[in-house]
Amino acid sequence: FSSFPAAPAGPFTVHFWAPMSKWLISGASFFDLNRPTDKISIAQYTALTLTGTFFTRYALLVVPVNYLLCSVNIALFASSGWHLGRKVKADYVDK
Repeated sequence: FSSFPAAPAGPFTVHFWAPMSKWLISGASFFDLNRPTDKISIAQYTALTLTGTFFTRYALLVVPVNYLLCSVNIALFASSGWHLGRKVKADYVDK
């Protein structure tokens, strides 16, 4: 446990705090899983879903490998993809 603060992606680096703040975005998206589809923006959730996809891969390529960043982007991809899928289904499939 004492080596965690000195780790390359530890709490005294940006590699730790950037993903921690990004959890707020993912968390807000998870709290709104039943948001009415008329309040969902296709452009916004497409951007968030793609961000989750691209930065999941980036987190595994950057040195030091940042598993916290990877996990938050997987969560962002999942929650945003859920909203995007609901919006597309409501607007284009169920018409």
